[in-house]
Amino acid sequence: MKPRILWRVLAVCVILSVVTLWWAPAASAQSADQKLATQSGLGSKQLDKDKLPGKLEFGITAASVIGAIAAIKYL
Repeated sequence: MKPRILWRVLAVCVILSVVTLWWAPAASAQSADQKLATQSGLGSKQLDKDKLPGKLEFGITAASVIGAIAAIKYL
């Protein structure tokens, strides 16, 4: 590997590391306990029928599971 390419790859890795470390404190600024403490009220346990999956989605999911099991078993 040429030294110039090696230095470029190293520079990209260092830049990505610095950017990741720079963004990490902002993402973890609020803990899960703080999020729970700031929530107001409890969520309702009533199901919204518009958000539930229909028969087509259930069929696709069942076919996918059966297909995955068959692929693992027979391939």
